[in-house]
Amino acid sequence: MSSFDETLVLLKEKKDPKLFIMDFNEKLKSIDVLLGRHRSVVVIFHDTQTEEEKEYIELDEPVADEYVIDLLCSWKGLGFLSYRHPDFELGLGISYLTWDDEHIYGFLISFAGNDVMFEGAVKQKELILKISQLIDYEYIVGDVSDTFRKNITEENLDTIKNLILHNSFTIDSRIW
Repeated sequence: MSSFDETLVLLKEKKDPKLFIMDFNEKLKSIDVLLGRHRSVVVIFHDTQTEEEKEYIELDEPVADEYVIDLLCSWKGLGFLSYRHPDFELGLGISYLTWDDEHIYGFLISFAGNDVMFEGAVKQKELILKISQLIDYEYIVGDVSDTFRKNITEENLDTIKNLILHNSFTIDSRIW
């Protein structure tokens, strides 16, 4: 069974999903974080706030990043994309989050547990710091897996912020 180390990033202000993700994707390229293209591209969709579901999409042919982002943003619940970075063997995932099915409020960065054990934890923190310089954020906290007992999008955003204020984390922008 795989374990994941997840870092939550909450934006200072809600954003238009497509504009934010397109811009963020370009900025990620500048720090060598690229959409994953190992064998295929998989877009995994989150349930909407009304619990509508959509099956994942797997693209076996090469496509432009813009096409992948358009697919993700075509679903109001947004979703998860896989990324690669040279410092991480198993890559990382970014789960784009909405709490109203209209705006993006933040994202969850997932690292495979095996990639961030021991020396990998330093590389993880370095990458999170680089990502923090690309955006206007309110909070960046990780590892959030133990703090949030259920799927983070099932929590009320105010509840999440309250949990952040009353807990400590391995990565915490409040102490940078």
